[in-house]
Parts: sequence; structure tokens; C-alpha cells
Amino acid sequence: MTFFSLIIILLFISSCKKKENLDIQELKTNTAIVRKSYNQTEKKNILKDYIKLYKLKNYKVKIEKDCDLNMDGQMDKIIIFEPFEIADNKLTKESPVCVFIKKGENYDVYENKNIVYTSFFNSMAEGLQDLVVKDSYFTFEENNQAGDIRGNDYITFKYDLKSKEIILHKYSIELITIDGGENDKTFTYGKEVFGNIFFNDFDIDKIKERINN
Repeated sequence: MTFFSLIIILLFISSCKKKENLDIQELKTNTAIVRKSYNQTEKKNILKDYIKLYKLKNYKVKIEKDCDLNMDGQMDKIIIFEPFEIADNKLTKESPVCVFIKKGENYDVYENKNIVYTSFFNSMAEGLQDLVVKDSYFTFEENNQAGDIRGNDYITFKYDLKSKEIILHKYSIELITIDGGENDKTFTYGKEVFGNIFFNDFDIDKIKERINN
């Protein structure tokens, strides 16, 4: 083998190794792009994933509201779920509430199933009436009844722009009698009674117990 032929062979082997290295680098780069794209798609579908997850647990969407709680121009969402089958004459809190705060391609998710009563024990109450959203505030409006007194409960939360937390703003009870309104009363409780209660920690039973005591 001549010296010239040996040089040609060495150059060919070197060229193949460079191409192999380039192919591996290109594969790594393409793989990274695919993973990044997959992650972005996964984040964008988080709302659908939550709905699918709750459907698998035999829940359906009862109320869904678009909003902008943190006032950043990105669309947030509040979803109240409800079981497909609700037990008769049984007081339950099986209506989870999920708040999705949009953060770029992702969401901060807050969950709580101790806010809304799914049904009322031995009562003619109609239960959850509406979810009202205004700016950074959102209110659960519920109807209940005990004897001759019909009551409306209003549970209001606020997205605090400074702490970036969802906090209980106030809890109001409206008592409506059947005597034409002469004895109607409204009681409102706020931070002076409860302090700061975060959305995830809220429990309506504990709130009522504190008021009654």
C-alpha cells in the first residue's frame, strides 16, 4: 500500500467519524425539540387533563367560568365539579373546586372540595346557585333552608396581587323569613374573625363551627 493510498483511507475514516458525530448531535438536538414541544403541549392541555381525571372519578362539570383573577391579561378559569350520582338526603361536600391561574404556558392549580355542599340533608334547599366573578374576587352563592327560615350563603375569595395567594375575603349569611322581610338579617364575617385562610385550607364546616362558638 502506497503512502498516498494510506492518506486517502485515513481521511475517509476521519470524515465518517465527523459525520457520525454530527448525526448524533443532530439527533440529540431534534430529541430536545420534540421533548420541549411535548411539554408545551402537555401544559396547554392541563385543563382537559383535569376534566378527564375527574370524569374518571365519576364527576361532571357543574359550573365553568373564565376570568382574570390576577389581572395580568391572561385567561384564568374556575371549574366546579359534581358527582354524576348524588346520594339522597345526605349532607356531602363532594363538589371539588379547581382554580387555574395562567402562568405563561402553564397554570398554578388550586383545589378544594370543602367549599360547596353537594346536597342538603332533609332540606328543600336548592344548593349552589351561582359562581360570580368580578375582578380579583369570586363568590359562591348557595341557598339553604331550615324550618321557616330560608338562608343564602355567600363565600367570597380574593386573589391577592401582593402575596399571589387566594385568600378568604368574607363569608356572609342572609336569613330570610316568611313574615314579609321584617325579621330578615344579614351577618358578614371577615379577617377580623378568621384571620387569613388560604383557598386550599378552607373548610365551610370549620367556618360555621367557629361562628357558632
